Amino acid sequence: MGRTTEKLVSLLAVVLMLGGCAMEGGATDKGDTDGAGKEDRWNSTNNPERFEGEFNYHLADLPLSGSAEREGWPSTYWPTYEDSVNTRWQDTGDLMSDLSPAQKYDMAFNGWTPTAEWNALRPFDRSHPVPNEGWDPAYYDGLGPLASYVSQNMGNLRDRELAVTNNGGPASGEEWPVETWWGLCHAWVPAALLEDRPLRPVTYNGVRFEVGDMEALLIAAYNRSSADMIGGRCNSGSGETTVERDENGRAVDVACRDSNPGALHVILTNYLGLRHRGFAEDRTYDYQVWNQPVQGYEITRQDEITVAEANQLLGLTGDTYTYNPDAVKLYRVNATVNWVTESYPSTTPNETSRYTRSDHYTYILEVDGEDRIIGGEYFGNSRTQHPDFLWNPRRITRSAVPNLSINDVRMLVEMSRAEPSVPTGGDSLTASGQGGIAIPDNTAAGISSPATITGEGVVATVNVTLDIAHTYIGDLMVELEHAGVTRTIHNREGGGTDNIQRTINVVGFEGASAAGEWVLRVSDHAGRDVGTLNAWSLEVGATGGTPNPPPTDNAMRFEGTSGIAIPDNDANGINATANVSGVTQGTVSIEVAITHTYVGDLIVSVEHAGRTWKLHDRAGGSDHDLSQTYTLDATGDAFEGDPTGTWTLHVSDNAGVDTGTLDSWAVVVR
Repeated sequence: MGRTTEKLVSLLAVVLMLGGCAMEGGATDKGDTDGAGKEDRWNSTNNPERFEGEFNYHLADLPLSGSAEREGWPSTYWPTYEDSVNTRWQDTGDLMSDLSPAQKYDMAFNGWTPTAEWNALRPFDRSHPVPNEGWDPAYYDGLGPLASYVSQNMGNLRDRELAVTNNGGPASGEEWPVETWWGLCHAWVPAALLEDRPLRPVTYNGVRFEVGDMEALLIAAYNRSSADMIGGRCNSGSGETTVERDENGRAVDVACRDSNPGALHVILTNYLGLRHRGFAEDRTYDYQVWNQPVQGYEITRQDEITVAEANQLLGLTGDTYTYNPDAVKLYRVNATVNWVTESYPSTTPNETSRYTRSDHYTYILEVDGEDRIIGGEYFGNSRTQHPDFLWNPRRITRSAVPNLSINDVRMLVEMSRAEPSVPTGGDSLTASGQGGIAIPDNTAAGISSPATITGEGVVATVNVTLDIAHTYIGDLMVELEHAGVTRTIHNREGGGTDNIQRTINVVGFEGASAAGEWVLRVSDHAGRDVGTLNAWSLEVGATGGTPNPPPTDNAMRFEGTSGIAIPDNDANGINATANVSGVTQGTVSIEVAITHTYVGDLIVSVEHAGRTWKLHDRAGGSDHDLSQTYTLDATGDAFEGDPTGTWTLHVSDNAGVDTGTLDSWAVVVR
């Protein structure tokens, strides 16, 4: 998900910006569509020289594979309908922790302080759109300068206006004016390619910024940035219209045929193969724009073919190649392109390997008598599944958004990337836990391995070194527990990657007594793949002083029925129940663990005593699996009253192909 909401224009220095959220239309200029006079070969709009640098066009000199040295980092596209970077993406139950990235920036840098009255107000939520019942319009009057700008210019203002006008949302026959796929992917991509990613939380001016907060602020700053562009924006295929095609299946509009595959081949092999430098692409050739960082490629087939063979692939006949008469040789090419998809905001960095995807393209390269690539033509499925345009972003020197300084954000990121160290005068205390323990397959209880710190002091830093052998680390959850506090180190990330062998800085134990037992827990949450905790150790940086008392947690946990397959593309979905007893009041959280290969298909809600709370509504795009805790007091429709009785979780899959299972869920009452 997460497409740009502004069309790309100009000859070389393209400016990317949020603009009018796409439904305004925006600029439509596609540049010179006939270029050198014949649209079948690449034209001026598709010329690789529109990108920065000099290019080698000789086919024999170009490598068959390559990748970017600088790894683009995944993040969410900060959906417009959720109010962009003014969304409260955390759900800890603590207001200051759960403020939006824009609100945190306003507190730390713009002198904004939320009042007690404002703290009680609720932001807009499509699930509860009635003003003054489901949300409070006055919430937006009390925002700081950055959050206010974001909400009005990059957020869900139009949805809110419609909710006010119709007292609760779209009238009959209307749709929400802000579509769910609008967001900041056009700003995420250059930030991911050009900026260092944050690695751990930092506190500045008394405000704690999580990794996800700093990513959001970097992305917002790139809401308008310069770039080089190859290809034209295809505006066909929107709504009920389709891309018009000729008798051979080619798009009639040349802008829906680019980017030219010859230009794509030159950029892939020069930028990634020779320079090891990433770039950006709009993956889809039609009117929707899906911007992604391109990380690598591999040419799996590159064979010279005859004109007759080329014509057969293109649905033509005869021994004359009509698409480019300057072509002396023709090559059939199969190429795999690796790109990074969107993730979700997190307190720790999302691993790029888990969010790397691949597209496979088939095309004919047109080569002149000097072995130089001069054009190309897609065939097969690639005629309708190829990049619309390619672009090469520039690093910004100032933020595109008022009241947001890119230098402030870069300072926070630099702080987050500094290696944690023991404060002056402190001690470094170490311990190792038992290794060589097999991790049971698909067993939530998992294994535990304790380690004991014998020195004295107050925890300042914690670093855990893991050596876990496993053939699919996306199955694993790894937690560290000490003094009544549990922190998640690894939460089913990494997909099919093998093994976890790394040192991780773990936050959340600061102020506790360093001495005592520390317990590592490892659990496997899916079938088939298995592994072993080979070894683990921790290093605790400790200082003097009086430790904080251990926290108390009076939570009562009520497990629901689980292990239920979720039917594919079935709005009726499944129902699972949990029974709560022995407690008559308290706050309620819902823990959900779902295995699924495309969480953007899912709608998850919970019902109790005639009330329904929507927990997840087709967000997350192609992310795998859903492991989340939802606090009902923070959903915009707080739970109040007696939680006793039956709670029903409803899960439905609302699109075809991908499937999954409700692994576990629980009602937690505190």
